[in-house]
Amino acid sequence: MEIEKLDLETRSKIYSYTKKILRKYQKGIITGKLTADKFAENILSSEDIYNILDEKYTHELDFKNSYINYINTLIDIQNDNLSKGKKKKYQTNNNVKPNISQKIKLKNLLESSGRTLTIPIDYLNSNDLDSIVKYIQTGTIDLGNERIYNYVNKENTH
Repeated sequence: MEIEKLDLETRSKIYSYTKKILRKYQKGIITGKLTADKFAENILSSEDIYNILDEKYTHELDFKNSYINYINTLIDIQNDNLSKGKKKKYQTNNNVKPNISQKIKLKNLLESSGRTLTIPIDYLNSNDLDSIVKYIQTGTIDLGNERIYNYVNKENTH
C-alpha cells in the first residue's frame, strides 16, 4: 500500500502528525543532518503512528518508500515556505489572494454540493482555493496539500 492510496482522512492525519514532527526538527532539516529516510524510520518505528495507521503498513517496503517520498515533498514545501518568508519583498503565486471570480466559483460550488468552509475564505490564498475546488469536484487532494481536507465540511441537513 502506498500513501497515495490511503483514504483522505487517514492521509490528513498522517499529514498533521508528520508536519508536527518536521516543524520540531526544522533546524536539522535545514542543515541537512536529518533526512527523510531517518524521519520515516523514526516515525514508522514509533507506536504513536499506530493510532493513525494499521501497523501492517508500517512494515511494507512500498509504504516506507512512498512515505519517504512524501516526507521529501513536505520538506521541500517547508523549505520553500521558509525561504519565501525570508524574502518578504518577493511575492510568489503561493501568496496571491484569490480573485473575485474564484471566490464566487467556490461559494457556488460549496452551496451546490452542500458543503461549508471551516475557515473564512479570506484566509485562503489562490492555490488553496483552487485545491479546494478540485477536492470538491474530484474528491482528490494532491500529496502534501492534505491540510485542505479539514477546510471543507459536509453540511448537516436535517
